[in-house]
Amino acid sequence: MSEKNPTPSFVYETLSDDTPDALAAGGFTEDELADERRAPAVAEEVGFGRAVRLFYRHYWNDRGTASASEFRWAMIYVVVGTVLYIGTTLLLNHFVIPADASSLVRTLFMLFVITNPLWLAINIAPTISLIKRRRNAKEGL
Repeated sequence: MSEKNPTPSFVYETLSDDTPDALAAGGFTEDELADERRAPAVAEEVGFGRAVRLFYRHYWNDRGTASASEFRWAMIYVVVGTVLYIGTTLLLNHFVIPADASSLVRTLFMLFVITNPLWLAINIAPTISLIKRRRNAKEGL
């Protein structure tokens, strides 16, 4: 038995990686790069819920502006949330110290101790971004 080598019905054209044709074949063109960038944030007067939503939506977006109400509500959310979170941890610590503390209180305390750094880490980047966007609004950028 002789094996027959199939001949391809079409031949793939090899493109060099650094040519515009190769980039276009990969689905990327120079025009698309501008569209992929995030649009600058636009300042708008907002309430508490919308300010918190925008606070997290513009997590890494420090371009654009933030209105005074957006800045104020988001900072109130972060400051009050952080104070309540750390305060609850300290309060639970007070109840955990006695030897007769229940296992539920000890479990809650450990949960808060473990998640405190997570809360801070999640909120530090959007806070810095919000401050930059508010400064852009004051400078008229």
